[in-house]
Amino acid sequence: MADRSPVLRIITSAARESLKPLGLTRRGRSRLWIDDHRWWLGVVEFTPSRIAGSGSFD
Repeated sequence: MADRSPVLRIITSAARESLKPLGLTRRGRSRLWIDDHRWWLGVVEFTPSRIAGSGSFD
């Protein structure tokens, strides 16, 4: 996947700036960021808006 979309690059950059300093780590090359505290887990997932039920309220 050498040619990534500009949207994915923007999401990745913003997530790195905001989530990485808070201790979250990215799961591979996905849009999933995990905050693992051994006995509880926080998950942040960025889903494309074209998926039905994604919460787009235009």
